[in-house]
Amino acid sequence: MSEQEKQTGTAEEQVNESAETSTQNSENQEEVKAQAAEAESAEEAAEEEIDILEVAANLTPEQLRTELYSARLSIKQLKDEKNHLQKEFDRKLGALQQEKSTVMAQYDEYKKNATAEYEDKQKKIIEVTQKKLAEEVAAKEEEVKRILTRSENEISKAKSFALEGFVKDLIPSIEPLEKALFYSDRNNEQQKDLIAGLEMTMELILKAIKKNGVEVIDPLNELFDPNYQQAIQHIPNPAVPANHVMGVIQKGYALNGRLLKPALVVVSSGM
Repeated sequence: MSEQEKQTGTAEEQVNESAETSTQNSENQEEVKAQAAEAESAEEAAEEEIDILEVAANLTPEQLRTELYSARLSIKQLKDEKNHLQKEFDRKLGALQQEKSTVMAQYDEYKKNATAEYEDKQKKIIEVTQKKLAEEVAAKEEEVKRILTRSENEISKAKSFALEGFVKDLIPSIEPLEKALFYSDRNNEQQKDLIAGLEMTMELILKAIKKNGVEVIDPLNELFDPNYQQAIQHIPNPAVPANHVMGVIQKGYALNGRLLKPALVVVSSGM
């Protein structure tokens, strides 16, 4: 039996063994495929080896030595080229790793700067917003204060005007009481209780109006003030300094400094 037949027989046996194994282990399809591929590769390798043996059989020893030397040179060149490629690969890989490290460092620095810049911008935005809100709150507070002040003034004016009308209506009732007391006979025992009642009534009325800001103008012996007094006569009187009130014909009234009715007075012109 020739070597080729032996090798062929060996390949066939391997294929048969592979087929038997595939049949016995049908549950593991991947293993069967791997074994079949291995058998096929072994068969191809056997065929290539047979081709090499056939070529070698046709060569002389000198030619075989030449071919062997050429093959060794080719193997050495391949190894040298492989080493060169490996070194080149390692060099480029190192350069790429170095570049990667540089890029990552730059990225980290950029990220750090970007974060700091972002935080700074956010801080400035917050400060501007807080300042704007503070200004708006202050403006609103000032506006509220103005509204409250204006409201209080309006309420005070309304109250004063309302009271002013009431006092003006009350004055004509006070004056007759004053005249009645002025002309009453205090020595008359029969009028004593009446006079006491009038005085008490007058005292209660004056106390009530004074409590609400009404001032009674009674400027006897005071310097004449045309803002609150009305001179109906000027009389020479050496006993009273010039331009002073020497007699009050009718009292005046003012509400919180605002004249309601001037006092009617007689003014001294001096000597």
